[in-house]
Amino acid sequence: MDIIIAGAGRVGFRLAKSLSENNNVIIMDKNEQALEKLQESIDVLTIPGDVQDPKSYKSLENRSIDIFIAVTDNDEINLISSIIASEKIDVKRKIIRLKKEFFARSSIAAKIGITDAVFPYNLTAKSLVSLLDYPMANNVKSFAQTSNKLISVKIESDIQELSVFKIDNDKAKVVGIDSGKRFYIPNGDERLKKGDMIYLFGEDNAIEEISKSLNKTMPKKIKNVAIFGADILGIEIAKALIEQKAIIKIIEKDIQKCKTASEILQNRVTIINSKYGDFRLYDDEGLKNADMIIASTTNDEENIIKCIEAKEQGVQKVIAINNDIEHYNLMHSLGITVVRGPKINAFYSIMETIGSSSVINEKLFCGGSGICFIKELRDDKRVINPLNINGAIAYIVSNNQLDIFHKKQTIENPAIVAVFCLAQKREEVRKWINKL
Repeated sequence: MDIIIAGAGRVGFRLAKSLSENNNVIIMDKNEQALEKLQESIDVLTIPGDVQDPKSYKSLENRSIDIFIAVTDNDEINLISSIIASEKIDVKRKIIRLKKEFFARSSIAAKIGITDAVFPYNLTAKSLVSLLDYPMANNVKSFAQTSNKLISVKIESDIQELSVFKIDNDKAKVVGIDSGKRFYIPNGDERLKKGDMIYLFGEDNAIEEISKSLNKTMPKKIKNVAIFGADILGIEIAKALIEQKAIIKIIEKDIQKCKTASEILQNRVTIINSKYGDFRLYDDEGLKNADMIIASTTNDEENIIKCIEAKEQGVQKVIAINNDIEHYNLMHSLGITVVRGPKINAFYSIMETIGSSSVINEKLFCGGSGICFIKELRDDKRVINPLNINGAIAYIVSNNQLDIFHKKQTIENPAIVAVFCLAQKREEVRKWINKL
């Protein structure tokens, strides 16, 4: 495919790096130094220029482009650039990143021909809301085609003879294992140990029952939540949690941000102005009684420190917003629940949007090490050959049953095919599932 990316910031850089492996990528930005740095490491065509200026598109006129992606840090620039691109180029699909809640509620994006709009702040907030229903989970993913979920749980219990087959049942399966910085797809009755993160796919009630035996340290219910940071993200998280009737406290060291948060949230939360550094805060403000503490600043190091402090004070469920993917493994190794920050969410959401279609849903998990494909089979009875790819495993979801897909079999619809694979097996699996 031919793809144009407007914006060479962190998100644009990662998109260009990933998409250039199998596509022709053009990236445009007025920051020539950023473009030079990008061109040194990946094979893309760069165009220095303002993405809002029609003149910047002159060299691309009369070309047909498969996808135009706008990921600058400014919503208005992303919207305007997509309009200009349509005027100058034949664009088949437009994907843009938007931060402001107004655009999420309005129909502006659709009216100007935006194919897909990604709202990373909302996505991060929704990820945290899902943990209210699944306190023992590290992450929860839902799918349009099935009520089954993909839920990650860290093994905290000392259980002897723990293995994949002892966990699996006909309603839920272990589909991924993150152990000691190594992620792999189970290919038999692998042994599991304390500290491993396992990814379970299946009915949520079945996963909940499995989780209870694997992690007994997490709270059974989350009601009281403390949020460190009153930036845009902290406020978005608070708004989402308010709708779930959570009792919220926001701790922020900047007095002006406290005032802004108070105006936006209209006294529906308790806002505390603090420099963060005093452990008396946990006693004086009752933070040690929180069911969940979220460190939501834009600084990963600060988020890690706040989570470690909270754990030292006895809070079991601590969550760090991950802004830089380089810190993902460190956060995991420290026993911190990791939730994607807005920039990382924007990258993954756009990659998932490009990889998905009306019948196939693609999701990335475990920091992008794993990929899940979900396809609904809509035709009549059919015979399907098994998936024979190392580093990938397929399941059939039919009649409320979850079965491994390891041999040639006849499938009666309606049914769902779910495939879990290593990231490097993506294209092989995509070819197989597209033929179904």
